[in-house]
Amino acid sequence: MADTSERMTWDRLLSSARLRHGAVTPSSEPRNEFERDYDRILFSEPFRRLMDKTQVFPMPENDHVHNRLIHSLEVASVGRSMGRLVGREMQPDRSGVLGDVVASACLMHDLGNPPFGHAGEDAIASWFAQDAHAELLADLSPAERRDLIEFEGNAQSFRTVARLSMYGEDGGMRLTHAVLAAAAKYPCSSTSTAHKKFNFFVNDAPLFAELAEGVGLLPRGRDEFGAEAWARHPLAYLVEAADDVCYHVMDFEDGTILGLIDEGTARAQLAALVGKPELGGSRRSISSLRAIAINVVVKQVAEAFCTHEQALLAGEAIGPLIAGIPAAPALDAIRELSVARCYRAEQVLRVELAGYEVLGGLLDFLVPAVLAAPEARSKRQHKLLGLLGLEDEVERSPYQRLLQVTDFLVALTDRSAVRLFRELRGTELAGARGVG
Repeated sequence: MADTSERMTWDRLLSSARLRHGAVTPSSEPRNEFERDYDRILFSEPFRRLMDKTQVFPMPENDHVHNRLIHSLEVASVGRSMGRLVGREMQPDRSGVLGDVVASACLMHDLGNPPFGHAGEDAIASWFAQDAHAELLADLSPAERRDLIEFEGNAQSFRTVARLSMYGEDGGMRLTHAVLAAAAKYPCSSTSTAHKKFNFFVNDAPLFAELAEGVGLLPRGRDEFGAEAWARHPLAYLVEAADDVCYHVMDFEDGTILGLIDEGTARAQLAALVGKPELGGSRRSISSLRAIAINVVVKQVAEAFCTHEQALLAGEAIGPLIAGIPAAPALDAIRELSVARCYRAEQVLRVELAGYEVLGGLLDFLVPAVLAAPEARSKRQHKLLGLLGLEDEVERSPYQRLLQVTDFLVALTDRSAVRLFRELRGTELAGARGVG
């Protein structure tokens, strides 16, 4: 349990200072700094690429099934509502600011997801974890190796907005400290046991330390490698809840659209979530019941946050907010149905297995090429790296070269990854689709 003599404060937690650039100067902009963050994310290339990244189901089969972009917009909408409800209960009223911070953090939360959904993360991690590839990681430190064999989309999301976009090494998108911290559900490195996952790679630790200091996150010690961990920003609990709600409910609705869950079951489950079983026999549409259900859960999550606010400011880890709300049993029932009928559906497993083959195959091509000394690279490797923009004159460590590869893979969409894999295998020729 956290030392209750230590407390985070809202004035500092809502810092509008920008990464690598400190406090902002007053301006006559009609938008506040957190609204500007939202717009920077919305108009960015990494966000647009989410349109062609799998959420759960293969996208071309049905126009109404979610992709990562739609999922992120919905999470941001739900998160904004939660933030506003929580802020409305504060003195002074912080509903507008909290809503903007949470919405922006939600919008960026999946920017680091590779192609093929969460299976893509595991495809990258499992490739690096193979015994056959251990020699390729021999020159890395234990912490650097852990970054790769435990590859984490949350850490890649932070890297994407803090280093790879817009202004590059000079702060990336230069988002505010408050938004970056609120998006960090696991504020530690890959070697830490403070949280179940991690939010930054070794290479990006100084950037994360800057924002942690900026918003006043409470430190939770260092691990054996000297990496620091922190307590969560309180608003990270709302970001997590918004994501969980959309995963539970919207994936369930997609399963209904695709016929994997029958309409009667869907009605009954959503009515239970609302707390009014009689609605299951009404003439309301599935989408109408879903809207009512999400509204009920949003209010319950906001109430749970307010109940635990002081514990969160003290840095206590309380577990997911949705686990303690009245609707939790109904959400669990929906999740169990989704696991059984949606996440294990044949079309889902086919996409996931394709992801392992495609991303693993691309790593087979790219990793040996980037790790080879320039003078030792084959002509093929020179051509490959030159074509993909991975051959440059910058001096990099083996670890940084490998991060170049994972950065490249994450920037691919599902279709571009498949196309590149086919072209490099010689089963499809650029400019001549369908050859092979």
